[in-house]
Amino acid sequence: MATDFEWAERYQGARWVRVDLHLHSPAVDSFRLPAGFGPGRREKVVCDYVRQLKAQGIEVAAITDYQQIRTEWFLPIRDAAAQEGIYVYPGVELCFGGGVGGKHGLHVLAIFPFDAVLDQLNRTIDKLLDDRPAEPLLNGDGKHRDLKPTRALRDCLQRLCEETQCVIIFPHPNGAKGLLKSFRPKEAAEILAAVRPDAVEDLEPDDRERLEKTGVISREDLKRIASVQFSDNHSIEEIGSKERATGKPRATHMKLSVLDDLRAIRLALRDHEILVHLGDRPEPSHTRIEGIEIDGRGFLGKMHLALSPELNVLVGGRGVGKSALLEVHRYGLDLPEYSPTEYREGLVRHALGSGGKLTLFLRHVVKPGVERCYRVERIWGEEPRVYERDASGDHPVELSVADILGDEGVPLFFGQRVLYEVAQSSRLRRQLLDDLVGREARLKVLESERIQQELRRNARMLSELRGKQERRREVERRLREIAHELHVFTQQGLAEKLREETALARDEERLKRISTIPSQLREEWDEMWARWRERLRGALADVLQAESRQRQLLEQEGAQVIRDLQAGLDTIVEEGGRLLQNAQERLRAISRRWEEGRRALDEELRQARRKLGEQKLDPERLVELAREKEKLEYEYSLLEQAEKEAQRLEEKRRTLLGQLRDVRHAAFLLRQETAGKIMGQIGDRVKIEVVYQGQRKEYAQRLAEFFGGSKIPRKDLENIATNEDIADGGALAELARKGKETLMEQAHLTEAQAERLIGFLDQETERWYELELLAPEDEVRVLLRVDDRWVPLERLSAGQRATALLMILLTQIQHVLIIDQPEDDLDNRFVYEDVVKLLREQKGKRQVIVATHNPNIPVLAHGELVVALEAENERSGIRVQGGIDKREVQDEVRRVMEGGDEAFLRRAEKYGWV
Repeated sequence: MATDFEWAERYQGARWVRVDLHLHSPAVDSFRLPAGFGPGRREKVVCDYVRQLKAQGIEVAAITDYQQIRTEWFLPIRDAAAQEGIYVYPGVELCFGGGVGGKHGLHVLAIFPFDAVLDQLNRTIDKLLDDRPAEPLLNGDGKHRDLKPTRALRDCLQRLCEETQCVIIFPHPNGAKGLLKSFRPKEAAEILAAVRPDAVEDLEPDDRERLEKTGVISREDLKRIASVQFSDNHSIEEIGSKERATGKPRATHMKLSVLDDLRAIRLALRDHEILVHLGDRPEPSHTRIEGIEIDGRGFLGKMHLALSPELNVLVGGRGVGKSALLEVHRYGLDLPEYSPTEYREGLVRHALGSGGKLTLFLRHVVKPGVERCYRVERIWGEEPRVYERDASGDHPVELSVADILGDEGVPLFFGQRVLYEVAQSSRLRRQLLDDLVGREARLKVLESERIQQELRRNARMLSELRGKQERRREVERRLREIAHELHVFTQQGLAEKLREETALARDEERLKRISTIPSQLREEWDEMWARWRERLRGALADVLQAESRQRQLLEQEGAQVIRDLQAGLDTIVEEGGRLLQNAQERLRAISRRWEEGRRALDEELRQARRKLGEQKLDPERLVELAREKEKLEYEYSLLEQAEKEAQRLEEKRRTLLGQLRDVRHAAFLLRQETAGKIMGQIGDRVKIEVVYQGQRKEYAQRLAEFFGGSKIPRKDLENIATNEDIADGGALAELARKGKETLMEQAHLTEAQAERLIGFLDQETERWYELELLAPEDEVRVLLRVDDRWVPLERLSAGQRATALLMILLTQIQHVLIIDQPEDDLDNRFVYEDVVKLLREQKGKRQVIVATHNPNIPVLAHGELVVALEAENERSGIRVQGGIDKREVQDEVRRVMEGGDEAFLRRAEKYGWV
């Protein structure tokens, strides 16, 4: 199992690297050597130099001594640095004298390719930049003289770049021999426009404004010039340690995946808005997936991949495993699907194989400065298991990934063609918006479902109680008949003689009634405990999400209180079960004793019956009537209680229906608010409208299904669904209760249709109640701006629809976005104009993992990690991986992605290339 350190070691994509391209060695006369330096201490100085580079976190450096590469110091420093994983480039600080170099002279940094031939570089400098070959550029004491070429500065630097492929940087522009110190603004602007340097040290906004005002160089051209901050050291201690007036370090970080290729540095400087950062090293502050391990015999078995916190792009031909790798992420995180299919499940099964296991490593940012690390394991066919990782080890967590990450941390997953499917379905668009609203929307949906479940229970109970009304009338009538018949026995004076038997019959009924109580209580006992257990589980999940510095108090002691309570209640439940069982057995024993005790009474009663027989009255009839009366009187008392309960339930139902309307409207307001926030980010391209209960077409379908078999024409039901005066099923039920005349008038039905509708509802009482729950869902409408016109989703091409939805998703920077081949549904024009723009704007703010065949995404959006997959011997593997600045990655993009060359050309035109 990989540790955090091992993940960092495995990662091969672009990352923030501290770069210092303006360093001096002890070879220059202005370098302050340590006290007591002598010939025998050169090796120690080299070690101290490299140690300082490492201490300051500098991984890429350039030694830019004046006029020439001083090999006597450059080579040992370069070789010693390489042992520490530090790459030192050859470079020079060119010193041009007055005239060519302006009023005071000019310094220019030239950084050469890492593997350049040093002697050849020195000769090239002599040949191209100096017209006094007889006079050496360097003196024996480390001093140098100025370059004084006869050609213009522009020509000199252009020829140097052509022959050496160097990077040109103007250092300290406002300092001694700086560009803005030696030249007037217009002259400096002319030099910048002609030379087009890769960067200028400390180019401040005020400097850019002065240069732009000359009218010689445009704002756009100035924006292409990077501003950098390097050491310009003159001692070992000054390497990487200088600070600006603000107290921040004079440091430049570049996003690189290869450290020994000058092309990557040039690309970073030319695309500096996303690839260069001044000051402290940027650290990701968003939830992200750090890596994935897959073990098993499946197609992706042995796939181990460390991911970038930013843009990850999977490329390769068809069938190499791109979709499978993304689906495995979804499966491991147990993410919801917008359109589940057997095909997708089959991909995961094929990728893992029988018994295959995947492990995902997550870093969850709870809030700034507070992060938690998790490991999620899932074996094919089993549920995910979550472990929290800290210094003491990995600890199991009894929560799902959604529980630990929360609404703003759960990734959004879109498989192949899902954007198209969501664009086609109003229900899926609403689901997507609810996912973006997050926890509050989910709570409203759950609350709506809870209320509807309670209303359905209420309906079942009311239906049952209302069904008892007829029985109540029957019992009342029968009791009157029994009273009349018993009156005959009373007149003959015989009722008293059988009082004991009738009393015995009544008591026997009482015994039967109490004998049913233990079993009834046991059922209610189990149901109550099930509800309590669910509430305790929710309480435990809640305390385990504590975030503050005192979260340990909740996570340990608070959670333990809940666990102890659950254990104690478990004991009580077991004891209660035993008590109920004991009571049931004791009542059975009483019933047996009852039967034994009544045998003597039966003999006495037989004597009484003989006497009744002499009077030609049936004694059995008296006993039968007495027993029936006892049962019916008890039943009647229950039916009276049922009537009161029905009245209470009717009142409760009215309250619940009001709550359901309130919750549905609150969900609408949340959706509307979220739509507004999204439009605030991309309002000039995409518009989202949420219409309260606007999904009338879907509602008409549900009405037609509900009234199936009623013989009401579908057209009439559709007219009802679109009638704004009949807002929902509750309003329709209310009209029907008022009678057919009201229904005919308000719903525009014929008399026959109104009678059919009411008759259909009357066939089953619960139909009335179920109709009250039917209501149109909110309609989520999406419009895309096309050629200065707002076009609704329904009138867009499939590609434009998917583009609009993807742009919405790309605004949700709090979510990791995992998406499979979006270009299957996208308009390529919008990929270039909109999608790439949003991806670039989100650098450092969110993680994206995408499989694509569109080269614009990895090239123009600058994939921090591009993974080229290949398949061989029924196994997928990584052919090459790295940032888009890596030569092998560039070659692979050109090889497998149609339009790759065009994408690189487009980037070169806009940002510069190599």
